[in-house]
Amino acid sequence: MRLCTLSRTFVCCLVVAGCGAGSSDGTRTEPLHRSELVQPGESGQDTRTACSLISAARIAALVGVEVHAVRNDSTDLSICDWRGDGHRVQLLVDSAPRAQLRYYNQLSEQLQFYNQDPRRRPYQLKHVGDDSAYGGAGAWWTRTKRQLVAYADEHIVRVRAPSAREAVRVARMALRRLSETDR
Repeated sequence: MRLCTLSRTFVCCLVVAGCGAGSSDGTRTEPLHRSELVQPGESGQDTRTACSLISAARIAALVGVEVHAVRNDSTDLSICDWRGDGHRVQLLVDSAPRAQLRYYNQLSEQLQFYNQDPRRRPYQLKHVGDDSAYGGAGAWWTRTKRQLVAYADEHIVRVRAPSAREAVRVARMALRRLSETDR
């Protein structure tokens, strides 16, 4: 009796699984809609680099020592790492599509995992990036990473610096240059 019930259940599952959005000959009866998230022509449009946005001399004036820049660039991502005499400032510019949504998702994840730890939680900062972005502020600072993340003009910038004050200054310079410069 139990085997018969299991067999009927299996046959019913097969029949139900066979019913769907297609006809009996396998053709699709509902129209296929292309995802809005797949736009192949949007990546790689911004050719500006992080090192071209701020000169080594400006960073040296900020940290008080001579620095040299090392760049690392790829499609939609550019990193400039200024180092000198034990000081380091790093700027990462992310120009991939849907930056505002990714910025919000990153902030949400930070809050989800580290909100209870005052050293690791993100502290939102106003008047750095676009404060009308999802999440309530255009930037946030994480103490333990010494990292500021900001969003404006379809770009995310990450700045690692010795202090929040220095990171804010670098982020503002980079975002200002990104909004001024033609692509």
